[in-house]
Amino acid sequence: MCGIAGIFNFEPFSRVGDNFINRFSSSLHNRGPDDNGFFIDHNKGICFVHTRLSVIDLSSAGHQPMSSRDGKVKIVYNGEIYNYPELRRQLQSLGRDFLSNSDTEVIIQGYQEWGIEKLLHSLRGMFALAIFDSSSGRDKLILARDRFGIKPLYYYLNNNLILFSSTVDSIKNNGLVELEHERASRSTLLIFGHIPEPYTILKDVLALEAGSYLTISKEGPRLTKYYDLGKAVSESERLRDAAMVKKSLQKALEEAANIHLLSDVPLGIFLSGGIDSSALVAFSSLNRRGAISTVSLVFDEKEYSEGYYQKLVADKFNTIHNEYKITENGFYDEMDNIFKAMDQPSIDGINTFFVSLAAKNSGLKVVLSGAGADEVFCGYDYFGKVDTLKFLSRLSEVWHKPFSLFEGLENKFRKLSYLGERSGLSSYLSLRAILNFKEIIDILGVSRESLRNIIGRYSQDLPFGMSPNINWLSSMEINMYLKNQLLKDMDVMSMYHSIETRVPYLDHKLIEFVMSVDPGLKVDKLLPKPLLANLVKGLLPQELISRKKQGFVFPMNEWLKSQKGRDLFFDSARAVGIKNAFSLRLWNRFRKNNQLWAAIWAIIVIHRKAA
Repeated sequence: MCGIAGIFNFEPFSRVGDNFINRFSSSLHNRGPDDNGFFIDHNKGICFVHTRLSVIDLSSAGHQPMSSRDGKVKIVYNGEIYNYPELRRQLQSLGRDFLSNSDTEVIIQGYQEWGIEKLLHSLRGMFALAIFDSSSGRDKLILARDRFGIKPLYYYLNNNLILFSSTVDSIKNNGLVELEHERASRSTLLIFGHIPEPYTILKDVLALEAGSYLTISKEGPRLTKYYDLGKAVSESERLRDAAMVKKSLQKALEEAANIHLLSDVPLGIFLSGGIDSSALVAFSSLNRRGAISTVSLVFDEKEYSEGYYQKLVADKFNTIHNEYKITENGFYDEMDNIFKAMDQPSIDGINTFFVSLAAKNSGLKVVLSGAGADEVFCGYDYFGKVDTLKFLSRLSEVWHKPFSLFEGLENKFRKLSYLGERSGLSSYLSLRAILNFKEIIDILGVSRESLRNIIGRYSQDLPFGMSPNINWLSSMEINMYLKNQLLKDMDVMSMYHSIETRVPYLDHKLIEFVMSVDPGLKVDKLLPKPLLANLVKGLLPQELISRKKQGFVFPMNEWLKSQKGRDLFFDSARAVGIKNAFSLRLWNRFRKNNQLWAAIWAIIVIHRKAA
């Protein structure tokens, strides 16, 4: 795992030099503390910067930026390609030889042999990369990102100049261009809990969208979508044979777990005690020689601590188990570091911050995470309530105005007011939104029209009236919450501690298979995640499989209700400019358990990251 950055300008430049390179290298140091390098050609107006976290081929042969044999193609790359040995063999059969055992060289030679489109379709893994190609006499820069956005890539584009980097902060802090905050970022955070791509907290800095590549040449910029999950899965060929599905799923999961174990450095697994991470331990144990290391967090608050189930799994598979206790004081002591790690405003990522710190203290460099399983295997509670949501959504199509009355309620049903907005995101936001329009208007003093414009940004391809169903909700979770919040926060929080986090449940072949399974096999009112649960029967303790889903949740509800949390919230609310009456109303709802902690934390995040 690494940090990448660069600049491309069609005109020769003189402004780019040591200061530019050093600022990027310094900003991205945590992402790659083992090595750093740069390439610069003032005449061509190109500069690449790279910081390396060595995981595969620890030798200097894996140094980046890397150049092709003829010197006409340069690359900086962040990620892991799990099928690179297979691709290497394919390229060798075509007459290509290699100087290293790195996946970076496979990418650069694959690009020269196949071109960008075929190369990207052949890659199995997580990646963000930049390729500078001068081979045709027409210089061009290509930026590309993996199918589900596991690895980040951001860019600033203005006329002939493009800046790109693994983080928004490094672009902002470089000082080469003047950048302004995006005015809508505060409202966006209070709607979604994050800022969905392609937008960022900075007005002119965009995220390269997942499954896309951007070509910059004298013909102008061209954004190409090379992967779409909806198009990759056939709606007409649903798999309904439960026995066949179970057999094929076991093969797919074992394969996904196995390829994610590829590493030349110490590797472990985040073990929360739930079925997702426990299944990873089980399947990884089938393929890995020697004991597996596991890392877990526990709390003084017993209702959040899953130490019992963690120990069940660790003992069953004889793992080298590392348990760390996180306390309320420990959380507040790390507050500044949490915000330093947080590249963009988000209500999530605290759990990854601490478990990554624990992994680092355990001597690990790579960890596997169960992230993505709930979205892919339909693990959240509301997957079982999709019929109710479908009924309410259909009702709102013909009778939408009464739903606005839900805005003033003092209970959890107030988010149903989104069903009155007649947007392609209405149904989804009635489940996932942090606050409704009225609450945001009261808090920030913005207009209702500005909030409608925000959700309009993200619902252009989601026509109003789309009937919610299991696969629709799974796709929405993958493309909204998972991509824009979980993965984004997992990346920045783990890389802050120089830890590479891998997500086997997001192997694209596994996801495409699960999405092709009939929805009737994915949800069971008596058994959470039945596809996965039925698969691990006999592998995991039955009491773990059948227990109610808990999730990897911190005691934020309790910690924020303390005096320290109360002071932090009201200080933040005053700094943001929220009227005391509205902040007091929000706090009282929270105190009475009529408001989730996420809204309280969001105000603190706005103060620290979006002020």
